[in-house]
Amino acid sequence: MKKLKRITAVGLSVILAASLAACGGSDGKEDTKESGKAKGTTITFWNSFTGADGDMLVEMVDKFNKENKDGITVDMDISADFDSQLSTAFAAGEGPTMMLSSSAYRFTYGDYLQDVSDVFDKTDLDKADFIQSYLDYCSDGDSLYFVPFQIVGYYMYWNKDLFEAAGLDPDTPPATWNEWQEWAGKLTDESKNVYGSGISYDYAYQIAHIMQRFGGLAVTDDNGKWKANFAGNAGYEKFLNMYKAMADKGDNPVEADTDSMASAGQIGMTAGGPWVTAGLDTAGVNYGIGLIPQGDAGDMNSVEVIGFAITTAASDEEKEAAYKFIEWWNTENDDGSSPALEWSLTNGFPAYTYSVQDKDEYKENEKLSVMSSADPEAPTDFITDSNFPGINAVLTDVIPEMINAVAFGNASVDAALEKAQSSADKIVEDYNK
Repeated sequence: MKKLKRITAVGLSVILAASLAACGGSDGKEDTKESGKAKGTTITFWNSFTGADGDMLVEMVDKFNKENKDGITVDMDISADFDSQLSTAFAAGEGPTMMLSSSAYRFTYGDYLQDVSDVFDKTDLDKADFIQSYLDYCSDGDSLYFVPFQIVGYYMYWNKDLFEAAGLDPDTPPATWNEWQEWAGKLTDESKNVYGSGISYDYAYQIAHIMQRFGGLAVTDDNGKWKANFAGNAGYEKFLNMYKAMADKGDNPVEADTDSMASAGQIGMTAGGPWVTAGLDTAGVNYGIGLIPQGDAGDMNSVEVIGFAITTAASDEEKEAAYKFIEWWNTENDDGSSPALEWSLTNGFPAYTYSVQDKDEYKENEKLSVMSSADPEAPTDFITDSNFPGINAVLTDVIPEMINAVAFGNASVDAALEKAQSSADKIVEDYNK
């Protein structure tokens, strides 16, 4: 298989959540399918879904084991120490048949992943049903290393009661970042410990999703060489100045856990993933959900894609059996439902297939409809070019240092960006050799 360059750090952490999928017609693919080598095969399936979604995943795997007519058994292992489990197994020349992880693991473990491009030839899954930009995110050139399972985007949440108290229309969120900053001042109520804006200095993913809308990607492909884009980035400078101005004015708390503050009714507007809704719902917050405002960098749909991957430890028979599980996950039953649709409706993550998005149950779910309203053809790259292997280092080593320097007043915005550029240049250099 094609070898992908590995990053030194173990890749992006898997977000504990759920996913979606869809069905497809046969399109005359019967002649290209395997001839039943998977019958009676047991495959191992590793992931890190240790929360309530993991409990549901156990139920779904049990259901497949009972229902599939090929006698296939999926032996699933859910581990909170998934990264160490993988690296130890691969180092020993072993590993699971199939794993579920961020597609960024193709950089970390590319040597141990099989190309799964033929999944659409050897199953009834319809490639045209899968949103192409998400498949691109899981690919390297012509090789596909992950079949999408879950799309993780970030969205805007606003407290409707706080909007109404501030004289703002509770059903109309800010459409621009200028409005965000202006309305943050109107929403802030020091006497009630309420802050208009909830951007956390300790939340690199949140910061990254917002700042790239101001200034584009932090690392891009420049004629075959990776290039870092922090110093002199007018958009990043604008974002950091906005954040600093709101923090200095008291309209944005210099706190780490703004999600909990939002659930406590102390935040007027914030940005986060679908999991934010769980805290808001539990606390009974009256909130709205929408897309994060775009900025000077233009239209984008930045996401992380979680997907199924098949490792080099899998035999041909095991690979075929894994394909049958992936196909089952994405196939409708006689009632028009599918494991993927059930998972989506239960866990609240947007679909990566057109057919699931078109289901009545899906369209009637206000949250899912909003999450899927982003242009699927817009660039999906998250903070770096989706093929840049060093994204994890940018998120863990560059962005936190930059935002902390501004949040705690240790550096000017220009100095913070210069330092970020220096740190990013060292990361980029490793991949330009």
